[in-house]
Amino acid sequence: MIECVCLKNNHQFGGNPLYSQHQLRYKSIIERQKWDVPIIEDAEYDSYDNPAACYLIKRNSSGTALGVSRLYPTDRPYMLKDAFSYMVTDMDMPSSFSIWEGSRFCIEKNLEPNLRKRIIQEIVVGYLEFALERNISSIIGVMFPAYWRGVFSNSGWDVEWMGDIHKSTEGHKIRAGCLNVSQEVLSNVRKITGIDYPILNNGLDKLRKKAA
Repeated sequence: MIECVCLKNNHQFGGNPLYSQHQLRYKSIIERQKWDVPIIEDAEYDSYDNPAACYLIKRNSSGTALGVSRLYPTDRPYMLKDAFSYMVTDMDMPSSFSIWEGSRFCIEKNLEPNLRKRIIQEIVVGYLEFALERNISSIIGVMFPAYWRGVFSNSGWDVEWMGDIHKSTEGHKIRAGCLNVSQEVLSNVRKITGIDYPILNNGLDKLRKKAA
């Protein structure tokens, strides 16, 4: 299962999934990719880690995050608009609660390849379930072109490019893309990944157990 966690429901999960995903981001973004972004101790964060953000988190039985991605509405300042607006030339810059930004897609690097692939696919399905539950029409973001292909295209979700390829300050190729959401896309992704069951846990199971 993928835990769908926000500030409002973090207490409904065992352990501390929000802190665990910040720790995984530190290992992926700071230690491995050497990004120049804010940290505190062993946690990576930025200004978009606020009450509007939601996180899709895959944890193991000990509560350690193995995969994470952040989702954030575009009806307020967001990363693509604030830091990478020059990359959006082929469509209007989104600004709507029905369009969300995906970012901080991180997977634990020391996992064996088949498990890494499975967690990627589960988070992709989680994107679609999350979006369809909330009437979100599309998810946008900035990623390496190879990541767009490896994460989304290979899972059966086509990317619509928002502009040309650019280079990050670290020298990596990056590109803004848009993922259109529909039930048909979810069906195709389920067929390709084999995940034909609901993947998101919104934290309700723990409440049901307490009430029983």
